[in-house]
Amino acid sequence: MQRRLRLEWALLWRGTAAPLGLALFLIAGLFALRHGNTVVGRQEAELAGSQGRQATQQSHILAPLPASAIAGDQFYYLEYHTERHPSPWARLVIGQRDVQAFNLKIRLLALQGQLYASDLGHPLLASLGQFDLTFVIVVLAPLLLIALTYNLWSGEAELGTWLLLQAQPVAPWRVLALRAALRTALVWLPIVALLLVAVVVFSLPLDVTWVGIALASAGYLMAWLAAVWLVAAWRRPSDVNMLVLLGVWVFWTALGPALVSVGAAGRFPLPEALELTVLQRQGYHGAWDEPLPVVMQVFYERYPEWRGHEVPTGRYSNAWYYAMQERGDAAAREAAARYRRSLEARDQWVQRVSWLLPPAALQQWLMRQARTDLQAHLAYLDSVAAYHEALKRAAFPMIFDDRPASSVDWSAFPTHRHVD
Repeated sequence: MQRRLRLEWALLWRGTAAPLGLALFLIAGLFALRHGNTVVGRQEAELAGSQGRQATQQSHILAPLPASAIAGDQFYYLEYHTERHPSPWARLVIGQRDVQAFNLKIRLLALQGQLYASDLGHPLLASLGQFDLTFVIVVLAPLLLIALTYNLWSGEAELGTWLLLQAQPVAPWRVLALRAALRTALVWLPIVALLLVAVVVFSLPLDVTWVGIALASAGYLMAWLAAVWLVAAWRRPSDVNMLVLLGVWVFWTALGPALVSVGAAGRFPLPEALELTVLQRQGYHGAWDEPLPVVMQVFYERYPEWRGHEVPTGRYSNAWYYAMQERGDAAAREAAARYRRSLEARDQWVQRVSWLLPPAALQQWLMRQARTDLQAHLAYLDSVAAYHEALKRAAFPMIFDDRPASSVDWSAFPTHRHVD
């Protein structure tokens, strides 16, 4: 066995294709690590200055106020920054962090239109196209494996050595299996090396997640090896094998995910996010023409603890204004829930169907491990909604009591930090 292994190794390295392909693969992997680090590092730098920018913006609004200024009047202008910090593995799997918000800025106005200011899709193609380590594993590694294994049998036939191989005391399929295993290991080992580089450079934990990514990569290469073996079993010429395998690669990595995305959009159509904003504004603007008790009733249903607090009827009051904002949220709440259910149903369907496409399946799994998938983004939006609620509850005493702005400790308001 060792002798055959040495012979196969010498045969593999006799030409320039394998060394050149592996060198290019490693270079691409290092650049992918650098790009992932640049993208996530830029996001982390922006998040690091988020609270400082919020304080500066609030200072510009609050500092020039006269002593008679009412605190409730200022909440219309104040923005509160939210922070979605990446997981340690986001540098390897950027996923949807590059297409979804990670630092929403919210005000105390109606929430739904702020959460879904833009449509949330399922950018399967976009996620496959990110130049991170996942791209190298999912898209480039199969090409290298195809280049090394497409002529497993046909190469012997075309060189005229197949009959000589059959005359050996070892079954020919064992020799071909050893050759295939060696070439697959030659593609997998650089992936492991890149993962170890990421551990050292990015201080990643060498834990079960690391082991899972390494083993998942090996399983992914085995799936591609199975495709190569099936094509080789047809015993067609090498150029035909190459064309067929490239066709499989195009379908699995590009055409298949596109069809899945189109199928998901047709099966689970999403209402436009603009609809939520329209419903919210209709609910808010419609309250201008309604009697004060009617407007306040919707507010009291959600915040019954304020029912006994007197609201002025003969003049404008901030309590009435923010009750109207609650009315707008109430009008859009059911539509937002439908939007969320459709989005999650589409995501679940895509995940199930993606298992028919090994590249999409591995990409989905890696994004889940790195918390850069759609579910992680929805968890962030849930944390923003909880933060918005905390801000409202902190502000209501000032709004209902018409407290002066000078009596408020603005720095004591809740802050937001969400870590994937």
